[in-house]
Amino acid sequence: MIRVGLPFLKVKRRLKNTGAGRMGFSGGQRAFCRALLQVLTAFVLFLAGTKLLNYLYWQEEDWERILFHHFYTQEENIDHIYLGSSHVFCGFDPEILDEKSGKNNFNLATSGQSLMGSYYLLKEADRCNEIEKVYLELYYACSTGGQGSYREKEAVQISWRITDYMRMSPLKLDAFFHMNPVEYYIDGAFPCLRYRAHLTEKDWIEDRVNYKRTGNYKKYIYVDGLTEYRDKGFYSTAGEYSNPLFVRERMPEEMHLTEDAEKYLKKIIEYCQKRGISIALCTNPMYELEPLSTENYDSYAEGIRSVAAEYDVPYYDFNMVKEEYLPIQSPEYFMDAGHLNTRGAEMYTNFFHKVVSAPEKENEKYFYGSYQEKLKNGEPRVYGLYCYVTNEAGGQQEEAFPRLKMAIAAAQGDKVECRVFLTPEGGEAYMLQDFSTDKEFSVPAEEHGICNIVWRRTDGAGEEESLEVRY
Repeated sequence: MIRVGLPFLKVKRRLKNTGAGRMGFSGGQRAFCRALLQVLTAFVLFLAGTKLLNYLYWQEEDWERILFHHFYTQEENIDHIYLGSSHVFCGFDPEILDEKSGKNNFNLATSGQSLMGSYYLLKEADRCNEIEKVYLELYYACSTGGQGSYREKEAVQISWRITDYMRMSPLKLDAFFHMNPVEYYIDGAFPCLRYRAHLTEKDWIEDRVNYKRTGNYKKYIYVDGLTEYRDKGFYSTAGEYSNPLFVRERMPEEMHLTEDAEKYLKKIIEYCQKRGISIALCTNPMYELEPLSTENYDSYAEGIRSVAAEYDVPYYDFNMVKEEYLPIQSPEYFMDAGHLNTRGAEMYTNFFHKVVSAPEKENEKYFYGSYQEKLKNGEPRVYGLYCYVTNEAGGQQEEAFPRLKMAIAAAQGDKVECRVFLTPEGGEAYMLQDFSTDKEFSVPAEEHGICNIVWRRTDGAGEEESLEVRY
């Protein structure tokens, strides 16, 4: 036993004398290791602290949180993706598309999704799957005005719905730094800081914590009254459009693609063509009230048509579809002015697949050449009211004051005359206008009530019809 132990004791003593017994590190190396350990410890504590603060303060986007969870947990390859805003997840039923196409279809759509967001989600989907086909929906509000300028606050905040939930990767970092100007880096990276105004509000914290403890939150279930999240990004709702009023924050100043939107539309097409991915552009149907409210919808559609022609890709605008092929212009198929309900989505999804699965030339018969052509060929009809707040002088006052500017949305408005009755909340009903082709009027911005529109054709054909709108 002694003979065996002596060499070991000698080696141990030699290691101790040479410093190798302390892992062979010099004093400088040991100091570096201690510093590195301290940095790593601080980083771990920082991440843990951030996670705790997010848990306490962050009011998450339910739809996007659940959507990305289902996207990343898809077991089979996603073959077809549908990109765009809420018009996508309300309009396309993947279950119907799966059955008809024999492929795996997924709505990778987020609320207010910009074309920059669509570009990075396309790359993320292609990174995780072998994508065969992309359908890019182009809702005008996401590509015009302030929302179409991607350095503006409105567009930046909408982009967080994507970067908050993308998995960490070099692509996510690329998306983050492109979608956030420098002044938004902190809020973009740390969601809890967006709610710093609630720092000392106990009720806010309790509400966040209690919700995150619910079974629906933990199981990624979205149910809200008549609405639920269904598989593969489908927003199913039985709600119907009962009050034909469309409220705009402001009238669109220019109805064409912004420079940012056009840039990323082209980047999306070029990416697909370079990668051998088939792509088609489309615009999902809205209730006629909304495209009428833009007052110049063709200007927007023509801009997309121009880009589609440049790259030789198909573009289908279902707001220009002929009524006999897609009889969807009824409130029973919509949940609001812009979004289809489940019944509408079923009708539209079936027709959409019929269109895009046939050669493009065969589909020309389904569509008018322009939105104005559609209106001209349709029946004179009143769809509802659209309104926006404006400052204007009135009565004896010279100074402008806020008023709610209202316009009656009518197809072939010059062939329709309207009588308008208003019943302000707490007031008596009165006739604002007798039968006239005038379609605009205004009320005080703070006023609420009921507007009853009685309308008839100027040529005397048909019966009088009426429409009641709460404003």
